[in-house]
Amino acid sequence: MQCSRCHRDEIFFQPYSGLHLCSQHLIADVEAKAKKMIRAQGWLKTGDQIAVLLSGNQNSSALLYFLKKLTAERCDIRISAITVADCIGLHSNTSHAKRIAERLDADLIEVSLPEEFRIGTDTITGKKQDISSPQMLPASRSIIDMIAQQHGITKIAWGLCLDEAAGVVLECVIRGDGEKLVRSSSRQDGPLRICPFISVTATEVSQYAELCGCGDEPIPRPEPGDGLHKDTIAMLNGYTNNHPETKYALLNLGENLSGSPGGIAGLIHACEWYREYHCGCGNDGSIQIEVKNGAT
Repeated sequence: MQCSRCHRDEIFFQPYSGLHLCSQHLIADVEAKAKKMIRAQGWLKTGDQIAVLLSGNQNSSALLYFLKKLTAERCDIRISAITVADCIGLHSNTSHAKRIAERLDADLIEVSLPEEFRIGTDTITGKKQDISSPQMLPASRSIIDMIAQQHGITKIAWGLCLDEAAGVVLECVIRGDGEKLVRSSSRQDGPLRICPFISVTATEVSQYAELCGCGDEPIPRPEPGDGLHKDTIAMLNGYTNNHPETKYALLNLGENLSGSPGGIAGLIHACEWYREYHCGCGNDGSIQIEVKNGAT
């Protein structure tokens, strides 16, 4: 099959658009979606210092590549990366993150959580607990905000993609917790979280990462936190097979529920909260875990 936009061979089919895309036009399509989101949300401004939460996973590596490429000719915006070491239970690969940052010529802030934040003691069982425990997560998020402010970082870039955002919206509805999306729109503390890939499917981000040389050594995704969450993801993926635009419809619903002026920012905060709630750690530089002290 040939590409719908040229005569090259197809490497990817988009069910929701009906397009067959070659490697060149898949890259262009992913980047066009990300640029459109950035323009719509006003996420790039003169003087910005943006740090990508870099775990070594494909999503975060591809996001760093994209932002470096996008701002290559701009002297008024600085792109750097944050990676985390010594975090118990974190699905991260700091050595790979370092190689990615070096390859892309990005300044890297290495952060490590002090012992008193990494390991606490459960007051009921007396057993040690790690940073993934719900009690520890608010403190960890505050720490990454503090580290960002110390380094003059104005925005935190997170490799959140369409699949996860749509899943969160659907789960909020199923759990009867739509208010979580509404409440999230009022959060203003700390550096702004930006997610340029939020309108790009996980499969497309993965393909983009491979084509751009950022797809090696992917990190396994953590298992969902409970039965309902697993069932929600399975139901969403199954329904999307028959109705390819479902995830985009849910993204629009989440943005509308978050309302003005929150919009996508509110949805991003809800996604952050849900990731904390379910597993306490992220597969792609998740904000709530990568909040450590002592940057080097």
